[in-house]
Amino acid sequence: MSPVNRPLILLSCPLLLAGCDRDDWVPESSFSESVKEAYSECSEAEIRFLAAKHGIQTAFENCGSNNFVHFSWSPDGLRLYFQLPLAGHVMNAEDKTIGSLPTEQPVSNAVWLASDLLVLPLGPASDGGSARAVLYNLYQASTETLDLGLQRPAMLQAVGKRDQVLLAALADDGSATFHRVDFTTRQVQPTFTWWSGRVDSFTYTPEHDAVLIGQDDTVTWYKGETGEVVRTLDNATRASLHPDGRYLALETLGEPISPFDQRAWGELSPEARERELRRQQEWLERQPDWVPKEVEPPEIHVVDLSGDQRFRFTGFYGDRFQWYTASPDPMRHASFVMWGIEGKELNKNVALTDLSERLRYAAAGNLPLGLERYGDPSPAETVSPETPEETAE
Repeated sequence: MSPVNRPLILLSCPLLLAGCDRDDWVPESSFSESVKEAYSECSEAEIRFLAAKHGIQTAFENCGSNNFVHFSWSPDGLRLYFQLPLAGHVMNAEDKTIGSLPTEQPVSNAVWLASDLLVLPLGPASDGGSARAVLYNLYQASTETLDLGLQRPAMLQAVGKRDQVLLAALADDGSATFHRVDFTTRQVQPTFTWWSGRVDSFTYTPEHDAVLIGQDDTVTWYKGETGEVVRTLDNATRASLHPDGRYLALETLGEPISPFDQRAWGELSPEARERELRRQQEWLERQPDWVPKEVEPPEIHVVDLSGDQRFRFTGFYGDRFQWYTASPDPMRHASFVMWGIEGKELNKNVALTDLSERLRYAAAGNLPLGLERYGDPSPAETVSPETPEETAE
């Protein structure tokens, strides 16, 4: 059995009651009730239904206190590092245990160098000192600490070696320099010295020496060795290149939606939905300025570099995207922190889903439900799994 088919381990947490069913008739008081529901208890049954509908596995309890800061899958897919506001933890899918790491609170994301090696960035050990990096060996339960000579390490990235990691060192003005940390030589060397300026996001794909740097709503892809610009992508805050080089995942903010009365697809008839939207607008117009009127859900887009086509996922929302590469080729799995499904904000979770079939259909010219061409206002066409030819692989 491949790791992706292995049942994910759920954190123990009390379940909350599922929401009630709705029909198409909407009483006059329904929008006020919907506002209350926006702050009501989490519905585990609703999340489970919507996640299964879109082929999404959730790593933790659907209604748990999933206030994730960072997460990362081990290369073999059997361990999940996750960071809560006060500590880092590792979930082991083999023996179903969750352990806290024997370090101080990490100051940025942790990164796996191998299935047994995890690097965590820590702050200074004392006032006036520099930040540190800790190499934690899970099999030996041992740690190795290296003083970085830097103040604010962030955005750690693996380079495909068991003893090296890349990181950005942030300055107070937002600018950054890049460094390669070597635990064997115990050296911290500047790298990508062609770069100067602010860094909002940074990912690195060693198979293609691809450096992807985000600034505001633009991501630029550079060759790491030379700094040559490969591509510039607008309306994107962060990007991640798949190791096989065909697909590039982008993160951005979607069109604003109301934080109230968020409905899953098909919950109301068009007529009932229109009545509900009118009541919503009337209610919002009566609210003071401090009441939030809109939210921008985080969207995930994918660029198929073989055909230079960009697609946006509309069936689910999320951020902190990473390719889950433990699955065998040609399967392409993705993991992200889930914001919601079908335009409805849900309790956060680490989500795992297979994009292979959806991307294959798109390459064949057929868009499955929940996938649209970027910039195309027309609705997606629903296709059956037997429809497209095997043209993408």
